[in-house]
Amino acid sequence: MQDKELYQQLLGLKQPWRVSEVEVDFEVHKVDLWVEWPKEEQASCPECKKQHIIYDHRGERQWRHLDTMQFQTILHCRIPRVKCLEHGVKSIEVPWAGKKSQFTALFERLAIDVLLGCQNQTKAMELLKLSWYEVHHIQEKAVQRGLER
Repeated sequence: MQDKELYQQLLGLKQPWRVSEVEVDFEVHKVDLWVEWPKEEQASCPECKKQHIIYDHRGERQWRHLDTMQFQTILHCRIPRVKCLEHGVKSIEVPWAGKKSQFTALFERLAIDVLLGCQNQTKAMELLKLSWYEVHHIQEKAVQRGLER
């Protein structure tokens, strides 16, 4: 099994999403993964769920993911956009993160578990290697989701 296939399976990406590139930096203990949606594949409008051809792609975004061993893991993607006749140009949804998040859903879940275990944002920051602002933001989002239930 090659590295792209391995990460494709570890991330649980379903076709047509695919890992297109894997880069490992041993000096800074970091793994960068590039994920793409093939241009020839249609995608759903996030509003009406109708299938459309890919119109273009947004600029590259990054999401912090669960570490690979001791290596910080970052997902990169230029999110495809569709042009819906009813809703206009819309970015498709990515399966690994919520809108406007800079962390994958799995990483956010880990962060919440660490916060619950530590009961202290400063300790959680150190364990997760995040800033106070990032930890606080993840916590606020989790509280908001809980209140919406």
